[in-house]
This record gives sequence, C-alpha cells and structure tokens, in this order.
Amino acid sequence: MSNLYKPTLNFVKSVAVASVAVTVLLVGARQIGMLEPLELGAFDQMLRWRKDEGPDPRLLIVRITEGDIQRLKEWPISDRKVTNLLQNLERLEPRVIGLDLLRDVPLGDGRAELTKVLQQSKRIVGVCLLSDGTAEQPGSPPAPGLANSQVGFADLVVDPGGVLRRTAFFIKPPEPPGVEKHLCNNSSVPFLSSFGFQIVNLYLKQQGIKPGTSPQGKLMLGSTVINPLEKDSGGYKNANVGGYQLLINYRSARKVAQFANFADVLEGKIDPKLVKDRIVLIGYATDTVKDAFYTPYSAGKQNDQSMPGIVAHAQIVSQLLSAVLDGRPLFWFWPEWLEVLWIWGWSMVGAVLAWRIQQPLRFGLAGGAILGVSLGIGFGIFILGGWVPVVTPAIALMVTAGSVVLGDRFNKGGYGKVITDKVKQVFKIEIDQSKKEQQVAEITESEFFRELQQKKSELKTRKKEVSETAISLTPAPETAESEAEDYFAQLQQKAKQQRRKVSEVSEESVSSEAIAHPENNYPTAEAIAHPENHHLTAEAIAHPENNHPTAENPPDDGFADLAAKAKQMKRRRTQLEADNSNLTQENPPDEGFADLAAKAKQMKRRRSPEKLEEVATEKKDEES
Repeated sequence: MSNLYKPTLNFVKSVAVASVAVTVLLVGARQIGMLEPLELGAFDQMLRWRKDEGPDPRLLIVRITEGDIQRLKEWPISDRKVTNLLQNLERLEPRVIGLDLLRDVPLGDGRAELTKVLQQSKRIVGVCLLSDGTAEQPGSPPAPGLANSQVGFADLVVDPGGVLRRTAFFIKPPEPPGVEKHLCNNSSVPFLSSFGFQIVNLYLKQQGIKPGTSPQGKLMLGSTVINPLEKDSGGYKNANVGGYQLLINYRSARKVAQFANFADVLEGKIDPKLVKDRIVLIGYATDTVKDAFYTPYSAGKQNDQSMPGIVAHAQIVSQLLSAVLDGRPLFWFWPEWLEVLWIWGWSMVGAVLAWRIQQPLRFGLAGGAILGVSLGIGFGIFILGGWVPVVTPAIALMVTAGSVVLGDRFNKGGYGKVITDKVKQVFKIEIDQSKKEQQVAEITESEFFRELQQKKSELKTRKKEVSETAISLTPAPETAESEAEDYFAQLQQKAKQQRRKVSEVSEESVSSEAIAHPENNYPTAEAIAHPENHHLTAEAIAHPENNHPTAENPPDDGFADLAAKAKQMKRRRTQLEADNSNLTQENPPDEGFADLAAKAKQMKRRRSPEKLEEVATEKKDEES
C-alpha cells in the first residue's frame, strides 16, 4: 500500500477532530434556528429551479379582476350577481364549486336567492374566517344556507417574512369571549377542515375515495398517506405546526389552472368543456381586496410578486389531487439523526479534501467541484420530493476544509507545539500542586508532627519566662539615656556662659594698639597736603610740629594712664581665654556624653536575646 493511502495518526486527528467539531457547531446553530432562514431560502430557490408542471386540467379558476369590476360597474359584487354566476356554472355540471367569497352579511339585493341556491346545491363549498381568540378578531361566519360539511376555513399559514410555504388541514376553532358564536369561533366544534381539503374530499368522494387513518394515526386519502409536517422537518426548526400542516408542493409559478373572468361566465361567454367535471374556484384577483400572499416564486419576479388567495388554494387542491390520483410525491423528510450524519459526511469530505490536496489552485478547483456536487445531490433529492438540508452541509464542507488547512499551517509553523507544551506545563503544575498539598496534609496529620508542635510551644513559653526575668533585673535604658542628655545640656549651658563673659570683656576694652602706639594717631604729610581727606584743623596744618610729642612737648599724663589701663585689660582678657581653654580641656562635653552613650549601649547588649539566654542559663546552673 502506498504512503498516500496509509492512515496516519495526524490524518485521523486532523480529519476526525475538525469534522466532528464543525458538525457539532452547525447542528447546535440549527437547533436554535440560526440556519433556518438560509435553508428556507434554499428551498425557495430549488422550487424556482424546478420545472414548471403547467396547469392542472382538473381545475378552473373564475377570478374577479379590476376589469370585471369596471365592466359590471359594481363594487362590492352583489349577492344577486353571485347567485347568477352559480346558476350558470351549475348548468355546466362541474364536480365541485369552491366559493372563496365571504357572504356573512348581505351585499346588495338577491340575498334570499343566494341562500336558496346554497341550500339546494350539494357541490358548493363556502368559506369562513377563524377567530384568533380575541373579541377584536371574532372571525367571519360562512354564507347562510350552507351545511357545515360544505364549509372550510380560508386561513393560510404564513412563515416569518410573509412567505406562504405550508397549509393546515384541521383546526379546532378558538372561541373569543363576549361575541356571537358561529361555526368558525365555536370551541364546541371538534375541528374544522380547510377550504382546500373540503373541496378535495368532495371531489374524491364522487370517485369512491374517502379519507381515513393509517395504523400510525396518519391521514390517508385512499391509499395515499399524508404525512404531516413536523417542527424540525427539512429546514424548519421548532416551527409551529399545529393543525396537521402540509408543506405546499407548488405546481406552477405562472398558471396552476385555466382562468376565466367573472364577467364572462356571468354573461355565458365560456367554453362548457372548461367547466364540466372540473373543480371551479371563484375568488378575487384584484388589489382592491387584500387577499394575496408572497410565495417562494416572489423573489424571482419583478412584477406581480404576490399570488392571489384563490390561486394559492388552487395550488393546495392540485397538490392533494395529484398525490392521490397521479402519484405525484408529497414532500418527505429525513429523521433528525440521518440529517446529522448527512452534515457530518460532507464535513468529512471537506476535511479529507483539504488534507490530501495541498496545492492551492488544485484545492480551490476541487473544493468548488465538491461543493457543486453537494448542492446537486440536494437538488436531486428535492426533485424526487425530499427536502433535506442543503446549506448546512455546504457550510460544513467549506468550514472543515478551511480549518484543516489553517490547522496544518499552524502546526507546521510550530505554534501548535508551543501551545501544546504550555498546556502540558499548566496541567503538570496543577498535578504537582495537588500532590504537594496531599503530602503536606499527610505530614501535618502525623503523630510526630503533633509532638514537634507541642515541643515548640513549650520552648516558646520558657523563652518568654526567661525574657521577663532578664527585663526585671536590667535597669531601664531610658533612665541612662535621660541622665546623659541632662549632663550634656549642662555642659552646653556652661560653655555658653564662658563665651558670653569673653564677649562682654571684649566690648568694654579699648584697642591696645591705639594706646601702645599713639604716634600713629598724629597727622601725616599726606593728611597735611590733603586736609579735606583727613579732617585736619587749621592749627594742625599751621604748626604740624606741635602735633608730635617731643621732649619739649611730652605726652599727656592722662594718656599714659590710659595706656597702662589698656595693657592691664589685655592681660585680663588673655587670662580669661586661658581659663576658658583649660575648662574645655578638663571637661569636654563630648567625652562625657560618649561615656554615657557607651554605658547605654552596654545596657542594650545586656537586654539582647543571646545575653538574656546566657543570664538565664547561668541562673539555672546556680539553682541546680
């Protein structure tokens, strides 16, 4: 076997993990309805792609258009004209006449004639409107004269977005409070049949085909089982499917049946072959009456996007008749588990494709081809009457292929290994932490650990007792520090007093220089030459010789006394400075304070834990 087809562990991991993960995500998204709009859009598109089957030869639609209103010069159409139309049709022998016109109140003249025709005819089926259970919408009763078996509700089921894709066959009418009861709002009525089902039932009875139930409780028309729509059928998720609903299998977008105008039939201008043995449906096809619906064909049209209500009823009638008489398939669906396998299978295809084809161009071409195959198979199943998920498998294929490609590049780039190592490291740390906590718990719960805890408590108690004893024997260091601070303050005060005395003596003394050398106080030649600069008197300038002491002019005795006094004060100042110096040397404040600081440190050392333990040990030895 070649290496190309040899399974590897990496292949299994990439393909299996990616496909399963994407499938789980998409199935979850479907369950909450995120993909329902996409699947419904795909349903509409496939319906438009399907071949138009043309008009049903068993049907004729007599429509009231805007042109008929203009020709008759009448609106609304009176009861008399409706009576005349029914009488003309009766003469042409149709199988069933479906009258999709509300006649709960008289319109114009001819009310009695209309009631008489409705009572006498056994081939006419009329309509009513259901109540929504409130007094504001009490519903509309059928025309008078019709038996209950000849009345069906005309209400149709519309999906979110206003598109008509399904219809209900049987409904128990809700009863609003405080309003007049009639057939379509009376809760005592077991159930009401739809307008389309009543027409089909009346038509098939003439061929000996009656409705019944299968062993599984499903509706049967002859041998054809009508499987109801379920809440998760096809692309629906959690849909409201009350009333035995059926997905409408539209026959044609343009012309489901032959058309005839109301005015032409009223005037007898119609080919009898178009009426004989056919189902004739009568209803409005004008914008004047708001009786039109959007259908799956609406998105493909530029004009006339809505379908008249009478044409929609014709689609339902044709679907049932074709299923029972022609074998035309009704829509069928896969069970939920098979849809999940279908999605996962295409997810696997995308994963294998991305794993095997690495070249980008080839991968793109192959991916596009596989995507086309997926959509083609889904459309082929749709042609056969089955509606299976189409968008979800396509998304699964593309997303899985993309995730495998990105994952492969991620691993080749080394990022995967780094992340894996980090994750392993985190888990290892968590495991080691758990193991550590378990071991610690085993140690703390052991008997040996409890004994150690007890011994530790005893040692702490003994240490506390020794500390208290040592503290009581040791003088408080605060006292020694306080004494040292006081002594230092006294020394500083004494030094300040000495400096103050020296300053006072200096201020009182006269300059000894001036007394010892008085000659310096006489005016010089410079002073005589420039008296203005030295403030000399005229006498001093005229007789300068008189300003110097000589033998003839000796200095004054007072001056000699002053000089002697200056010398004495100088000696006194010198003596005071010497005394101050001796005082500082004999009692330096720093040394006294240093002694006190050393003494305080010694006291602190005596309070240290080691010293206290030593003292306690010595005391214990002495006691022993």
